[in-house]
Amino acid sequence: MKYPIVPALLLSCVGAIVPAAGAATQPAVVAEPAGPRSSDEISVEDLVRRAATLIADNYVFPDTGRQTAVMLSMNLGRGEYNGLDAQQLAQALSRDLREFTEDGHFGAQWQPPRPADAEIEMIPQRPSGTYGFEKIERLDGNIGYLDLRGFHRAAQAAETLHAAMRLLQGSDALIFDMRRNGGGDPETVRLLCSYLFDPTETVHLNSLYFRPADRTTEFWTTAELESEAMPDTPVFVLTSGYTFSGAEEFTYNLQTRGRATIVGETTGGGAHPVDGFDLGDGIVLRIPVGRAINPITKTNWEGTGVSPDVACPADDALDVAMELALEAVLDANPDSASAAWALDAMRARSNPFTLSDDQLDEYAGEYGDREIRLENGRLEYRRIGANANWRPLIAVGADAFMIEGVQDFRMEFERADENAGGSIVGIRGVYRDGPSDYSERD
Repeated sequence: MKYPIVPALLLSCVGAIVPAAGAATQPAVVAEPAGPRSSDEISVEDLVRRAATLIADNYVFPDTGRQTAVMLSMNLGRGEYNGLDAQQLAQALSRDLREFTEDGHFGAQWQPPRPADAEIEMIPQRPSGTYGFEKIERLDGNIGYLDLRGFHRAAQAAETLHAAMRLLQGSDALIFDMRRNGGGDPETVRLLCSYLFDPTETVHLNSLYFRPADRTTEFWTTAELESEAMPDTPVFVLTSGYTFSGAEEFTYNLQTRGRATIVGETTGGGAHPVDGFDLGDGIVLRIPVGRAINPITKTNWEGTGVSPDVACPADDALDVAMELALEAVLDANPDSASAAWALDAMRARSNPFTLSDDQLDEYAGEYGDREIRLENGRLEYRRIGANANWRPLIAVGADAFMIEGVQDFRMEFERADENAGGSIVGIRGVYRDGPSDYSERD
């Protein structure tokens, strides 16, 4: 049993379905009207009656399961499924189940039959792959960034997960991008969360209750990471309305423990693990058979989603989180030049330091082999005699500019009398790693 790897509303994208074992007997609440045949072998009536039985016996909330079975029986009695082929029936069942229960994990999917004489081509599984790890980067200011598109099964994804987190070792802050993550294996969620807590003390992250077995499974962080864990590194999680299921669990686990700042939009609201049941005639019925139970809140995010700590449009979430991350790094280490420069650059792009044309014209001139000009309302820079193109300058503060597209160098203009706002007499070129040089104004 697992969280779906994409929202159940997009059933055409789901991965492997786990078949259910042992169908129960049909409940007495199911009516028995005559109906058209879905195929030459199985009637619509038989398919709907079997769906009602499976839901009554397996849906995570027994009372709702029985009520849902009655709803299907009544629809069947009214002839609402008459004349439907298997594919149309699957679509109708998905619609009715979601509307009645308001549970986005419900659904039915039809798969076309394979010809009896068709050869099955086995596609070899690569020993390793991306497994949803779309992008791993070290952003400016030493901010680690992981764009994860799904929590694939731990048996396949664990090696890639560990490699990704090793690449992020030493980051001053971490950003996990869950905006395009539809969920997946709770064991993989547990492994990723384990990197973010003290490995010397295991943490209870989440529990999953499964109705068919009347069993609760607890998920705890692992104590095996030792030096690889990053329990004190600031963490930010990006979310959108697409963020769903297992990705919501990752987000909720960290939020309820005060371990991360959530940035973006309220998530999709799916906290019920599902099983797949073979109805016959190529239809697989997906039934939510369990529910998440957070050890802190004693509830979950089903139907409500996870609310962000800092709300903003999903498209803006990375920029917002980057600024928050850089501020957090500077709070912890005010001497971090890398974070300070990155934050200045971000703010210069999003909220430029504005100067009038007269103020900008003060900087124009030649400074040894450096030349500054005012062109179309903005300053431009080049090195004289170096066949260099003119590059725009961006003001990052009073008398301080960065070259557009250059992160590790800035120019600070010096005045004859700083207190009196005297005339500009030179440029000090400052490199982020410490050294500087000075060019006097001609």
